[in-house]
Amino acid sequence: MIKFYNYSKVFLINILVFFGLIIVIECFFGNWFNNKFAKKLSSERNIERIYKFDFSNHKGTSFYKRNNLGFRVSQKEVPENNPDIVFVGGSTTNQKFLNYEDTIVGRLQKKFDKLKILNAGVDGISILGHINSFELWFDKIDNFSPKYYIFYIGINDQSNLQKKNKLNSVDNLAESSFKNSIKSYFKSNSFFYNNLRKLKSLLYLKTGNDFFLNIVNDGTVVYGERPKTIFENYSNFENNDQAARANDYYNSLLIKLTNKVKDRNSEIIYITQISGIGMNERLFVIANTIISHCNDYKLKCINLAKNANLQYNDFYDWAHLNIKGSKKVSDFLSEELLKLSIN
Repeated sequence: MIKFYNYSKVFLINILVFFGLIIVIECFFGNWFNNKFAKKLSSERNIERIYKFDFSNHKGTSFYKRNNLGFRVSQKEVPENNPDIVFVGGSTTNQKFLNYEDTIVGRLQKKFDKLKILNAGVDGISILGHINSFELWFDKIDNFSPKYYIFYIGINDQSNLQKKNKLNSVDNLAESSFKNSIKSYFKSNSFFYNNLRKLKSLLYLKTGNDFFLNIVNDGTVVYGERPKTIFENYSNFENNDQAARANDYYNSLLIKLTNKVKDRNSEIIYITQISGIGMNERLFVIANTIISHCNDYKLKCINLAKNANLQYNDFYDWAHLNIKGSKKVSDFLSEELLKLSIN
């Protein structure tokens, strides 16, 4: 009995020492005490994973990484917190199911290699979230003063043509519940958890075993399948007098966003969007309002929805570009940005 008691005591002491060391290592090497970010942005930081996807028009794997500041970066990131350009948008900017080099931002970075471009895409975020992002995200980064903010927006704003009584969690950069907030905070700040994620990616690259992958396909319904194969072109709506009118409420949001950028002594560029089923009346109203706002405020603006000549097969679902479509958009934007003297 005495021997059992001694063994139990030694075992308990070892367990306490082990967990004590875990806590000490976490305190020294984790991000618990230097994390300036809160809410949803916590879950958009320190991510490293590999996706395997099988969509009807897009198959393969992608390496997905977000750095400690919340930006999507390449696998071989060069740390940078004072960029020339911040490219802002939703999942259509984030493009997590494309390798960084195939994304719009990755391709633009290669084209404009003398400039540093950061990908600030966050899945599901709309113009309301972009307005909040300054105080909740960008302003919390030391020495963050980009020359340009480029906003690639429209698809996530289709419910923003009239005032809402309550913002969704994404636009508040918040998690959907307290439980998710705690979970995300742990994941983004834990030294051990983040290194296990890196190890998982490394093991897949070394072994090729699907056990270490995040599997996604049409059946997962991550973003939504397209209900039809007809692609509505921009020109189909240009003779619609009602759709051609600028929306007053959405314009008021654009004014707020433009002023946020100007208050920080930066310049703003707007890019309109078209979806995987083409244009609809709401998307056309948004695009038209953006163009009207740019004209009123003498801003730089690119009407991609009208002029990029995107087609049904350039997308793999209702909103997101495949590799072919992403290249088409980045080539189009490269020419347009050069015309705007962005170099």
